[in-house]
Amino acid sequence: MLLIIAWVLGLLLLGVLLGTLYQFAGTRRDQKRYPPPGRMVDLGTHRLHLYETGSGNGPTILLEAGLMSTVLSWTGLQQELSKSFRVVSYDRAGLGWSDLGPMPRTAERLVGELRLALEKAAIAPPYILIGHSFGGLLMPLFATRFPKEVEGLVLIDAVAPVEWDPPSEQDARNSRIGAKVCRRAAVLARIGIIRFIAALINSPLKNVAAVLVRLISRGTPSNSGTVSSPWFFALPPNERSMAAIFWIQPKFALTIASQLENLPLNAKQVGSLGKFTDKKVVYLTASSASARRRDAHATIAARLPRGEHIPVGESNHWIMQNKPELVIRAVQSVLEEADKPAAEVAANVTRQV
Repeated sequence: MLLIIAWVLGLLLLGVLLGTLYQFAGTRRDQKRYPPPGRMVDLGTHRLHLYETGSGNGPTILLEAGLMSTVLSWTGLQQELSKSFRVVSYDRAGLGWSDLGPMPRTAERLVGELRLALEKAAIAPPYILIGHSFGGLLMPLFATRFPKEVEGLVLIDAVAPVEWDPPSEQDARNSRIGAKVCRRAAVLARIGIIRFIAALINSPLKNVAAVLVRLISRGTPSNSGTVSSPWFFALPPNERSMAAIFWIQPKFALTIASQLENLPLNAKQVGSLGKFTDKKVVYLTASSASARRRDAHATIAARLPRGEHIPVGESNHWIMQNKPELVIRAVQSVLEEADKPAAEVAANVTRQV
């Protein structure tokens, strides 16, 4: 009996060792095949990937992506904006090409890291902040912490503080399960299992991969933990194509787990900011957004001295992909009002487009 146990343990240990080597070799190969398109900026504790395009004498446009997204989610919009502006997108720590950062991943830490990266990279203010989804939750905090550096904000279908302060019972449960699954995935990623499943997805054994994915993500809402998840296929194509490279890394799973766990704390902090800026702020709300989010955007815009709420007809969550011209128009409106005294500005506007 002891001999059998020893053999089993030995085989498990060998499997872990081989899996770890498989993950290490695969990661090295991916790094050579897919080098970062931008530059790596050293913050002392870790490096962030910044991607800069365009030029101009006006404000620099900063792009803050959604919960799981990278610089790739901005590709089309960044190309268009770069015709007239200097534009900077970046990968938050743990995502895309950036290194894993210190925990926990709170809004305060994320905003501080972005500001430090800009300083290290010599990207001087003023800035126009554009935030999508989770990034739209973060940008008001940046505007509050560094008010003299911000010319205005465009928030694209942003997570509203009231959605997570407090979260509904279902949302709280889903975020707890999501964080738990991510931490489970981080362990499996270290020993190559997530990489192996990703390889199966693109093989004749994709049905086996689907079963394994469902086992790893057990407890999640129906379809969210499958390889045919509608949420996954709603991602921009270039973002989706790199998921097999980015999402199989332990840093990704650990980062998403911490971001999910800190959503209520972040929402409470941002929600307490009140009139977070006296500069122009444009909220673009997708037609697919919940009534709670639409109402929250309208309420926040009405509270701000120069707030504008624009419900976007016939658009899903990815407005910058569906209707980039509206984002560009919002940026132009921010610029037009940047130098106007508050008394001259027609604020608190809601209009449908």
